[in-house]
Amino acid sequence: MTVVATVLRWAFLVAGAAVLAAFLVSAVRARIAGTRFGELVDVLENRWFAPGQVFFAVLAGLAGSWAAGWAGGTRPPLLESVPILFPLGIVAAFVVRRTDGGEGGDEDAGRDGRAFLVKLLALLAAPLLLGGVMTGW
Repeated sequence: MTVVATVLRWAFLVAGAAVLAAFLVSAVRARIAGTRFGELVDVLENRWFAPGQVFFAVLAGLAGSWAAGWAGGTRPPLLESVPILFPLGIVAAFVVRRTDGGEGGDEDAGRDGRAFLVKLLALLAAPLLLGGVMTGW
């Protein structure tokens, strides 16, 4: 299980860093093109990832970590768990934004159902399970 946890940590760390780097490149290009700071913040939340979603995914991961710690007998400290789970939150929020199209979307009831399912899986179910594996066992 340690090997799986190490691979997951590195995979999410690399993926989270790649998402942040891609956003920074996009933000710099937009800023050079004359985009104002407020518009860049809107792009951050609507196209890349919403900070609230990152926070929610990290909390779900912590819940999974603490549940695994409770079941397994040890629980990692908060200061150790959050840096491990933060890249997971970035990737989960990015997946939600990209599959949702970056909009709340009233276009189609089927699309809304799919978007809700993606949010449920990416922001709650996956972080719960991965939080348990990455920090609990």
